[in-house]
Amino acid sequence: MIDRRLQNAIKELTTGDDENRRRAMEPFVWATFQQFIRHLYRYLGNEVECEDVLEDVYADIWENPKYLENVASDHGLLKTVYMYYMRRRLREVYRRRNRRSNLSQEGLYQLVAPEAGAFDAMSRIEFNETLYRAIDKLKARERRAIELWMEGMSNRAIAMEFRTTIGAVKMLKFRAMLKLKKFMTDS
Repeated sequence: MIDRRLQNAIKELTTGDDENRRRAMEPFVWATFQQFIRHLYRYLGNEVECEDVLEDVYADIWENPKYLENVASDHGLLKTVYMYYMRRRLREVYRRRNRRSNLSQEGLYQLVAPEAGAFDAMSRIEFNETLYRAIDKLKARERRAIELWMEGMSNRAIAMEFRTTIGAVKMLKFRAMLKLKKFMTDS
């Protein structure tokens, strides 16, 4: 159940009068800030990014509050705000983060190629063919994790894709890299 002050703020936000909406926005922010910031922190893990995203979320709510009309509980409020306002902003943050952490073909080469330089005699084309044959030998889940990593997805995004923990994804990639190195040296 939503407390009366928040319920009144939501009611005023969803009416058409701009002055009432302006007055209702402050109590709405006061009543929801801590709940929303805790929720965002679980996804982002960075307070500054959480506040930036939340600022944009409140701006979106101000622009289009119609989704809040039928909210009856705190859980319903969080679900509605996440579905209609936060999710898009979180995707933007993930895209921005992933753009910086993309594992390129060269990065994969550096991770897989042995330190001794046994593949120096191979051309880049031969190396790529050997690498892709080695990737094909991996289990489907390991192969998919490597592919997603090469596309630039973060560990968190891959964990959400696999419906597992970030630690499990890190271990999966670690094991997959060890296997790739072994398959490459055996080739």
